[in-house]
This record gives sequence, structure tokens and C-alpha cells, in this order.
Amino acid sequence: MSCVVLLTLELITPLFKYTPNAILASIIITAVIGLIDFDSVFLIWKIDKFDFVACVGAFFGVIFISVEIGLLIAVSISFAKILLQVTRSQPFSLQIYIKSSFCDLI
Repeated sequence: MSCVVLLTLELITPLFKYTPNAILASIIITAVIGLIDFDSVFLIWKIDKFDFVACVGAFFGVIFISVEIGLLIAVSISFAKILLQVTRSQPFSLQIYIKSSFCDLI
């Protein structure tokens, strides 16, 4: 199988020289659409909206800019989510309950 791919790339690649870049881009985008798992994206949307924003930001960053920038966008959004969760944490006050355990006052 790998020999067939190698021969195909060696013999057919020069023919792509005359193919417009828009056609090559449409071929790649058509192939990428089959790789997207829409059910997982919808599940992420239902579970956590901020993670969905990170997912979509990474997707569009990779598609329109580069892989590194898309990854940087996703990591930045996830880091911002962590910072928001840490800074907005709710304090709990504990009280002794039946002399041996603790319970929340809130």
C-alpha cells in the first residue's frame, strides 16, 4: 500500500502544479469535514460552554492561521477559564457537627 502511495505521489504530484490553489484548498476542506466529530462538539456545548469556546477557537485558529496559533488560542482560553474559576471560588465555613464531623454552613 505504501509503495502505491509513493508511486502516486511521485508521478501525479507534478500535475498539481497547474491546479489552482483554491481547488486544492477545497479538496482539503472537504477531507477535513469528514474528520470532525459533530456529536462530540455538541456534547462539549451541553457540558461546558467555555470548553466549547476553546474548542471552536482552536478549530478556527488551526483552519485560518496555523496549528501552533490554534493550539495557543485553545490553551489561552482554557487558562482564562481556570483563572476565572479560581478567582470566583465560593468560600465555605465549616462547623462542628455531632462532635466528630464537619458540615457546611452555607
